[in-house]
Amino acid sequence: MSGNRPQRALVLSGGGGRGAYECGVYKYLEEAGLDVDILVGTSIGAITAAAIASGRSAAELEAAWLQTRSRDIQRFLRLRPWRSIFDTTPWYRTLRRFIDFNRLAETDKHLLITATEVEGGALHVFDNRQIAITPAHIIASCSVPLVYPWTRVGRSHFWDGAVMANTPLASAIDAGADEVLVVLLSPVGARRIQLPRWPWDAIAVMLDMFLIATFENDIKQLERVNRLVMAGMDTGHRQVRCHVIAPQEAMSALRIFHYDPAVSKGLIEQGYQDARRVLESRPG
Repeated sequence: MSGNRPQRALVLSGGGGRGAYECGVYKYLEEAGLDVDILVGTSIGAITAAAIASGRSAAELEAAWLQTRSRDIQRFLRLRPWRSIFDTTPWYRTLRRFIDFNRLAETDKHLLITATEVEGGALHVFDNRQIAITPAHIIASCSVPLVYPWTRVGRSHFWDGAVMANTPLASAIDAGADEVLVVLLSPVGARRIQLPRWPWDAIAVMLDMFLIATFENDIKQLERVNRLVMAGMDTGHRQVRCHVIAPQEAMSALRIFHYDPAVSKGLIEQGYQDARRVLESRPG
């Protein structure tokens, strides 16, 4: 950060294969010259956040998405006793396609990765100002319960950060953000969900509802605090501008577990257009 320029944060939510949308948002931010100081990511958002912090350009991130298929992320787990549907071993290799870990260790960006500690049942934030972020920290944030195995980091085991907070808005504010750009992978507000036909459809829809619910509560709380601050009734907080970038139409919930270059290409374009629609009219 230079001088006393306000701190801008980019908060990236989880959503698996739909995360290519976040790449499109980043593509717009790069073209518009909207730099970010703080990057907060959960699950697939953790990968995008770490990729940006490591210096990957939008073009490099897009190339990574267009090379990635489901087989590069997961494989059916055949180990006993049964712990999950998929094994995330392929992710460890694929992460290098997205993230330059050598440059990540030297970044001046503030990177926050969230995961849920299984033993403690609480949200944990991996902060690059305190530790060196490794592939294990990223995979821990992506470890969707039952779908993927938990990930061990140190003496603790972790599940996906979305178990506690899929869009950790508070982490960005606590890190000192004055402006927050939030990227969601589901529409917010009024929406119509197609009734699931099969058990796996129901699981995916239920997961999608859960992912968006915590954010909707958080944004309402932020709006209340901002109103009180502006009215001079709350001196313990500061006003934080928040812009939400989200798809206008629901994406298939099953895309959470499916990665396909053709689909990713469309999501990147969608994220770019939605970011432009939301941010072109924002105050400077």
